[in-house]
Amino acid sequence: MKKIKEFWVSLEEETIISKKELFLGLMTCLLAGIVAGVFFGPKKNVAIGSNNGNGSCKDCKLLEEGCEEA
Repeated sequence: MKKIKEFWVSLEEETIISKKELFLGLMTCLLAGIVAGVFFGPKKNVAIGSNNGNGSCKDCKLLEEGCEEA
């Protein structure tokens, strides 16, 4: 606990960092948050196209043989 308190007190010192370091640190946090959100977010079932009849027909065997629907 003593080491934690010493570390906490040392955080009060002012330091100067470059804008590049600040930007890279922020981007790292942003990307880590996105990755964590993807892995720990709620899972959803997504159906692309919603099975709304694309590629379906009444007589599929006729279409496979090269005949067109009448």
